[in-house]
Order: sequence, then structure tokens, then C-alpha cells
Amino acid sequence: MPIIFSMIMVLAGLLLWTPDLSFDRLKAFYETPQSQLLQTPESLVFSEDTDPKNETASTVVLIHGLGSSLQTWDEWVRLLKPQMRVVRFDVPGFGLSSAPASHDYSDAADLRRLEQFLESKKLKTFVLVGHALGARMAWTYAAKHPESVTHLVLLSPEGSPSSPSKGSENGAQLASLPTYDTPFYFGLIRFTCPKWAVKVILENAFADPGLMTEQTLSRYHDMLLAPGVRASMLDRMSQSMGLELSVALKSIDTPTLIVWGEEDRISPLIHLEDFKVAMPGAKTVTLKNTGHLIQEESAEDSVKAFLNFLGKGSII
Repeated sequence: MPIIFSMIMVLAGLLLWTPDLSFDRLKAFYETPQSQLLQTPESLVFSEDTDPKNETASTVVLIHGLGSSLQTWDEWVRLLKPQMRVVRFDVPGFGLSSAPASHDYSDAADLRRLEQFLESKKLKTFVLVGHALGARMAWTYAAKHPESVTHLVLLSPEGSPSSPSKGSENGAQLASLPTYDTPFYFGLIRFTCPKWAVKVILENAFADPGLMTEQTLSRYHDMLLAPGVRASMLDRMSQSMGLELSVALKSIDTPTLIVWGEEDRISPLIHLEDFKVAMPGAKTVTLKNTGHLIQEESAEDSVKAFLNFLGKGSII
């Protein structure tokens, strides 16, 4: 009987095991004429630049969130490229960018690697936009390099843990909590990542799950299966802690826009109150019928808010 049980367990493991996909296969499928592979001191970074030879154009840099990739900005790029040079990249450890050998995903390490990428692009001044984790990276950079960031835009910014927000008075307490509150079994993603499970998680990121296309689901699944991504994501999640926002954001004088989806179930709208306290000068926009993936679910409305903030008028 023990032998039969062992055989069943081995068979189940083989059926559920989900290996990484080939980098070359993914690159061949997802690269475009605007794609670039840039070697930085800590990572090989996969990026896209709509107009790399135009160093005088108004430039926006887009940073995606946890478990995502640069393709999350596809609609933003389509809408913005008639007016701006758009630069986006896979954060090291996600998408087709290699993970840093140090496996260090602290804010200081993220800042250093963002500096390395932007230096490789020779960008002097630009608008910096981040979603969730990318927003945290964006404001960390803006705090250190105010001379480079003309405008800062934060979409559903990461910073507060998933516990209910009570305002700035509990910032120190929140700062001692893990940013990502995940069940213990989530670690199994390192070994198994069926597409149906990704669908369940991704549906939670949309106010209307019906808007999630099969193409979107396949992209997220593919990018989670990119070499080393699942291990990197678990490393990052285990290292990330909440922040006392009033301390983290107090030095930022850059004009800032915060955009939030009113139906965000991953980072509930109540967290916006923490950011209003920490950044009283920031402009805020909330979008109806919009969940966590603002740039995908409400691309046109969020781009309109972005262009209005910049004083660039409407979408062409």
C-alpha cells in the first residue's frame, strides 16, 4: 500500500509540475521592432523604446507591478506614442529581464537597478509612472533624483500592507508588517503554476473579470513561467515590508498624480487616504468600474487623466 501511495504522489507531482519556458521562445514571441536587451551591471534588461533616437522628445518611463511585465502598458503606449517618447522595461526578476545574482529586492537595491537602467538609456529628464510595485520604485527614485523627474504618476501604489488603513497615525505599525499577505501554500508556485490558477488570481485584479481576454491570461501565464520569475517573485515577496508613508514620501516635491480604481480588491481604495495624508499636494483621480490593473482595464480614462495632469490636452 505505501508503494502504491508513493507512486500516486509521484504521478500527481509530475502532472502538476510546471517547468520554466525557454527564454528564446518567449523572446521570439514577445519582442517587437522597439525591443532592446540592455546589459546593466546587475541584470540583462528587456525593454522597449518607441523613439530611441529622439533624445529631445518629451519622455515617459513606465514601470510595471508585481508578477507583471512591460506588456501591461501596451494600450498606454498606443495612446501616448503620437505625443511622447515612451520607455518601458521588465523589472529585473520579472518578464524577460534576468534576476540579479544578489537576490536582493530591497528598496535600495531596486533604486540602484533603476538608476542603472535609466543611465544606460541616457535619459536626463522624464515623466516617471509606476503601477503598484512600480509606483514604489518610482517614488523612491523621485525622492533621490528630483532633478530628473518632471512629473510623478502613481497607479494603485504599493506601500501599505493589505490590512485596513486607519490613516497616518498607524504608519509605524504598518511599516513592521509584510507588504504581501499570502497564504503559506502560495510558495508552491515555484513548482506548479497551472493556467487556471493564474486565471483565478488575475480575475481578482479586474473590476469586470469578463474584460480579461484569453490573450491577457496567456501573457501573464507565460511571463510567470519565464526563467527564474517565480523564484524571484517569492524572494521579493518575502523581503518586502510596509512603509511609513509620511516618512517615505515627505521629501518629494515633484508634481504628483495618484490614480486609483474604485473597485480595486488587491489594493483597496481606502489606502488612498494614507497617500493623501503623506502627499497633501498630490492630485488624485479615482476611476469608476476599475480594479487593480488600471492601465489595462481603463487605459483610455487613465491616459486622459495623465495627459490632463501634464497639460497636454486630449488623446489624439
